[in-house]
Amino acid sequence: MMIKKISISGFRGFGIERTIQFSLPDDQRPGSGLNIITGANNSGKTTIVESIRAFNADKAPSFSEGRRNLLKNGIVKLSITDENDKEYSINSVEGGGSSTKKSSNFALRYYVVQSRRGFSFEFRKAIANKDYYITHTQAMPNQRDTVLEQFEIRIYQIEEKREQFDSIIQRVLGTDFKWTIEQRDNGQYYIKYTQEGITHSSEGVGDGIWSIFTICAALFDAENKTTIIIDEPELSVHPAVQRKLMDLFLEYTDRLQIIICTHSPYFISWSAIAAGAQLIRVVKENCNTNCYCLGTESKKRIKGILEDINNPHVLGLDASEVFFLDDSLILVEGQEDVVIYNKIANQLGLQFRGNFFGWGVGGAPKMKFFISLFKDLGYSRIVAIFDGDKQKDADEIKSEFPDYHVVTIPEADIREKRGRNIPAKSGIANENGDIKDQYKEYIKSMIIEINNYLIANKTAES
Repeated sequence: MMIKKISISGFRGFGIERTIQFSLPDDQRPGSGLNIITGANNSGKTTIVESIRAFNADKAPSFSEGRRNLLKNGIVKLSITDENDKEYSINSVEGGGSSTKKSSNFALRYYVVQSRRGFSFEFRKAIANKDYYITHTQAMPNQRDTVLEQFEIRIYQIEEKREQFDSIIQRVLGTDFKWTIEQRDNGQYYIKYTQEGITHSSEGVGDGIWSIFTICAALFDAENKTTIIIDEPELSVHPAVQRKLMDLFLEYTDRLQIIICTHSPYFISWSAIAAGAQLIRVVKENCNTNCYCLGTESKKRIKGILEDINNPHVLGLDASEVFFLDDSLILVEGQEDVVIYNKIANQLGLQFRGNFFGWGVGGAPKMKFFISLFKDLGYSRIVAIFDGDKQKDADEIKSEFPDYHVVTIPEADIREKRGRNIPAKSGIANENGDIKDQYKEYIKSMIIEINNYLIANKTAES
């Protein structure tokens, strides 16, 4: 069973009901079932995970007073709609309080890899099936877990299908990675790892290795058309290994639904988004959690951007970082603009109070697409800077997006360009990127104008 959408109201920061639409795998396109949730710390990402976990329990969960939102008078309402449009709900009982009731007698089966993945170095032998493990250890906890409860159950399930599991984890950690279950004289068990000729017990292995072990444990025996939720897969994991994990996710998400909450740009896949994956941005607005999802039209346009061989960098790693920056974005036409504007600001003793998006948008005609994309995701402070010969494009953006700020420079380009196979252009800076004297005051005023816009909006929201 998978999740088509979830609605959350009255739980932690969700003082206003929010509905999140998830993508589903289509059996054809890798990445189609991937859902990427981004957002700052304390924005509400883990609350979404906990809301899903609430549906795993056999009995209706209780919500302590501290977890219920006062804006909803302490009334919690959760609902999940599955891929067949069947709805399941958990609501506070009449009269309020911590107790809830279910819409029917259900216990859903969503495999959750929580962000806090500690595990006892020694454990007892425990045999149980996967359903037992999910319903008894992955329901919503009374308090946020610091360890993986009863993970030894999964360890022995993995051992029964060792070859299948090893084929997955070795793709991430290398074929020389080996592991066995060993027993101490006191009767307790532990895991022994061997890699590059070096052996570690459970106690000595790095947190990153253990994190990968738990993530692969979720994937190796996952049945088609089921859901896996992974909170912060990047924890303690080297960027090179994060890339390998992401490749693994993409391969599985033509048949599985995988939901990840992340702070890492290595888990943003533009190709997956173009294939139908969902990007969800969670933000705090006026003390309430809000969730923004990328629109269908934006997803369609991404494919064309990816196929632009003249600007392959536009949706590179630097562009992915935008989802982990403050809500103050500056969009420029090309990569040299990012470099030269920062250089000019430094020459003038100023600093832009926002973040430049990647290495530009790849040309003025693409500005509209990227502004639409960021509007989908709830960005409220965006500045677009156009060259002087793109006034028509600038006017169109001003008309269509009046809440954002658009400026143009008084020359055709950011810097001088000698005529070669293209016409020569004048610029506000010379060929070396040094601003011309006659434009110092103009650009200084422009930067101050941009900063005042960004600061004023930020002050109003806070």
